[in-house]
Amino acid sequence: MGAADIPKQRVAFVLIDGLGDVSLPRFGNRTPLQVAKIPNLDAIASAGINGLMDPVEAGLGCGSDAAHLSLLGYDPRVYYRGRGAFESMGAGLAMQPGDIAFKSNFATLDEKSEVVTSRRADRHFEEEGPILCAVLDKLKLPSFPEYEVRVRYVTEHRCGVVVKGPKLSGNISGTDPLKDSRLLLKAEPLDGTDEAKHTAAVVNELSKEMSRILIAHPLNAKRLVEGKNIANIVLLRGCGIRIEVPPFEKKHGLWSCMVAPTKIIAGLGLSLGIDILEAPGAQEITALS
Repeated sequence: MGAADIPKQRVAFVLIDGLGDVSLPRFGNRTPLQVAKIPNLDAIASAGINGLMDPVEAGLGCGSDAAHLSLLGYDPRVYYRGRGAFESMGAGLAMQPGDIAFKSNFATLDEKSEVVTSRRADRHFEEEGPILCAVLDKLKLPSFPEYEVRVRYVTEHRCGVVVKGPKLSGNISGTDPLKDSRLLLKAEPLDGTDEAKHTAAVVNELSKEMSRILIAHPLNAKRLVEGKNIANIVLLRGCGIRIEVPPFEKKHGLWSCMVAPTKIIAGLGLSLGIDILEAPGAQEITALS
């Protein structure tokens, strides 16, 4: 039998992210997974190999994006450049090398004190989120007119933000204080390059312009009357650039496709040249971020 006659093998790689959970006293110190009736998963486990693994290296805690990158054969210590690009690309925003992107939250800001009173304006933001994203999309930066800003709704309180233009650096901090009742942060350069310093200035103006537009939007006036949190700031975090890597097919010799309801993982797949398939009924389950 020649090489051309050998049947091609198909591989289904199913990854259930974050399933492990923790043991709970009300379950007799068992995890919800141990208590749940899961005959299909039990059958798969009984027919396979079970154990513990560190996705990257022993003792290194990492997020889902870095873990997925490693599991797909790309060392995140070499290729990882922040999660903002993954989230934004997964939301449908095209990125080119040199663009920067953020994983972002619609949040509530006390305008006088500049304290972020709630990092999540509303988890049920499916109607308002796309409207506000459309208003912010393609906004102009007065001091930096050469830059293009793209904004796309992701899910719940989240959106993807991409900035396109010359001499941008992904090596800056974000504006998200990461906890409620803390001051809104300023983007800061994380190295001494002119590009990082310049990018921080661009992003700080972007944060101000987004807030200015949101404060004036009638949706927020309506939410205020209804006693709801207003969405008057977009918190920018996880600044990242589009990674440049060998395509998955070239690296592994496998043609690949992915079903990924979670936008950040879909964006990671796109970054690796993996086709993303739509699966009706598949839903993203989000963490408290």
